[in-house]
Amino acid sequence: MKILLINSPIRLNAKPNCIPYGLAVIASILRKDGHDVEIFDINALRLSKEEMLGVLRLKKWDVSGISGLITTFLFQEWLIPELKIINPKAPVISGGGLATSMPKFLFKNTEADIAVVGEGEKTMSELLFALENGNPLKGIAGAWFRDSSGDIIANSTRDNVKKLDDLPFPAWDLLPMDIYLENAVWGDAANNSSGFKKNVKITKSMNIISSRGCPFSCNYCYHLFGKSSYRFRSAQNIIDEIDILINKYDVGFIGFVDDNMMASEKRLLEFCSLLKAKNWDLTWGCHGRVTSAKPEILSKMAETGCVWIGYGIESGSQKILDLMNKKASVKQAKEAIKNTRASGIYPNTTFIFGYPGETVDTICESIEFKKEMEIDCTSFFATPYPGTDLYMHSKLLIQDTEKYIKSLGDATDFCINLTGFDDEMLFYLKKCQDNNHFPAGC
Repeated sequence: MKILLINSPIRLNAKPNCIPYGLAVIASILRKDGHDVEIFDINALRLSKEEMLGVLRLKKWDVSGISGLITTFLFQEWLIPELKIINPKAPVISGGGLATSMPKFLFKNTEADIAVVGEGEKTMSELLFALENGNPLKGIAGAWFRDSSGDIIANSTRDNVKKLDDLPFPAWDLLPMDIYLENAVWGDAANNSSGFKKNVKITKSMNIISSRGCPFSCNYCYHLFGKSSYRFRSAQNIIDEIDILINKYDVGFIGFVDDNMMASEKRLLEFCSLLKAKNWDLTWGCHGRVTSAKPEILSKMAETGCVWIGYGIESGSQKILDLMNKKASVKQAKEAIKNTRASGIYPNTTFIFGYPGETVDTICESIEFKKEMEIDCTSFFATPYPGTDLYMHSKLLIQDTEKYIKSLGDATDFCINLTGFDDEMLFYLKKCQDNNHFPAGC
């Protein structure tokens, strides 16, 4: 069958810098199954709606699949009926964060025929086999679908992939790689930073996902792969992928974009050892956790070209960290930043502002933290995403679910006030925290 996979646009205020990794892995699997697969990467191409439709009218497909986070709802709400108009006989499958966190909402508000809930590799393979051979969809784990009468059928949950090494590498050749290679995974913000021992210029950048899930359960975090369901690829498997990226695409920087690449200390050290032996002209970065930032580990990472680690500090107040179920302390956060800088690696930090329980005192604690650690960064508004504990605890404030989901926009906008401050005061206090200026009352 001819399969058209569509990567939804997201964060249009930033350059497209991360390939749709999961979608590209699924493309590899479907090709192995014998299907003719194409990826229409709208996020990379940044086409207008008119341009998208013009391209789609020239294409032919038997089944289309759309992947996207909850923040792509507005796009999928618009595109799915357009796909049905252009190719009315072809089923539309939606997968990813939107379909997984809100499948009932997806079916109620779009014309999607099938939803892939959870990890999609095996589910998509079985769905396409059934569609190609006219077999019933009932019983395919991980799939929801509309039956002939229009009723929504929810099949059983599919177990996560246990051995990630069994999955193929992404189908890079189906993507506009030139666009992604020229846009650094985390931009050029780290270049020439005082956190480096030497200036670092990131060239030909590519993202990799080396693990799935997270062993922690922060209340604000959405777990696409299941809560605390942490699995990781072997160090050798990652090295094999990097080898291809260097030889085929001349990649010079790898950005590991999984939640916490440092969660397995043993795997991380093995990776560093294998990477050092390769002696590639390569730099890399990853997301980590302040509880994993040990000097001896950071030293090994730096020796092998690590130049950037992203830490979710989130707050300089222990009270807020505890409310978030962060399982980390302010002291550990400070030590992590100091240790990372001492190793010559740049510690990128993020903060969440306006979490339930936020007060002038907790905001002042975050400002004190940022000033002491010489951090200059803006904060993200606390946002309850469907599927998180924070969303469940905030549902009384969300009177219109559809309106709220549409307001999520690009995952950076203000959507809801979770504090006791009025909106005007909330924006004033955020401006103070972002600029490291103490507000009145501190």
